[in-house]
Amino acid sequence: MRHEQYSHFLAGCFGGACGVLVGHPLDTIKTWQQASNTNVFTATKQIYVRNNGIKGFYRGMFFPFVTTGAINSILFGVYGNHMRQLRRVCHSDYQREQLEYKHMFLAGSIAGFVQSFIACPIELVKVRLQTQFYYNEYVMGQRRTPFNTFKKILKSDGISGLYRGLLPMMCRTPFAQQRRDGRKKDESHVDLIVTTLAGAWAGILSWVCVIPFDVVKTIMQAEENRQYRSTRHCLVVNFRRYGMRSLFRGSWMLVVRAIPVNAATFLGYEYALEWGQKYRDFYM
Repeated sequence: MRHEQYSHFLAGCFGGACGVLVGHPLDTIKTWQQASNTNVFTATKQIYVRNNGIKGFYRGMFFPFVTTGAINSILFGVYGNHMRQLRRVCHSDYQREQLEYKHMFLAGSIAGFVQSFIACPIELVKVRLQTQFYYNEYVMGQRRTPFNTFKKILKSDGISGLYRGLLPMMCRTPFAQQRRDGRKKDESHVDLIVTTLAGAWAGILSWVCVIPFDVVKTIMQAEENRQYRSTRHCLVVNFRRYGMRSLFRGSWMLVVRAIPVNAATFLGYEYALEWGQKYRDFYM
């Protein structure tokens, strides 16, 4: 049982790193769109010009890459552990099957809630780095680093400043996860097509429901002057200023990004679990 718990954490770490590596350039475009209220083509052009080249699409990637693996390991680990605990309370296989989707929702919600407190400061630093040259002109030698940005936020706003945008981030946390728990035990390989499509569709469906919360989170985290008093204030101000459409800014890029990111995350997660199983069978 202990080996199985460790396998979930390590697999989540590997899957999260795969997702960041694949999807960060698209995430930068999405974030810039939401912060500047521009379309895909304008955002892409501004990122390229203001960052002095294509490297602008990879701004802020280092911090998520070295930390998102751990965050996803917590997400998958908490999810997997809670699913096992919920299945144990069932008195029969029939009851377990009937409550499976309810258990998925509960375990996913708990995992997302726990993840938010750890991910919010990291997401804040990432957004600040990605949108730095929307608020400031490009100046050679004055580029921010993740650690300098972190220290600046901590110095100016304190611990509470690191959790800017936490509430809308928590509102988008119900985690739509579809694992192939029903696969036969004698299946020793990961079905590439099924896992890719399952991960992609899970990502699309989960993001479509929470796009406005993601927009509000990005806006609150990107601006450094703290002009928004609360999540509600940010929502009302942007609705009055730009209309309903602004609350769905970046939705197409977010959906497009969800396909490769979630496919890479799920594939990495599944393959890591399979490797862990082979390692256990070989050495035990």
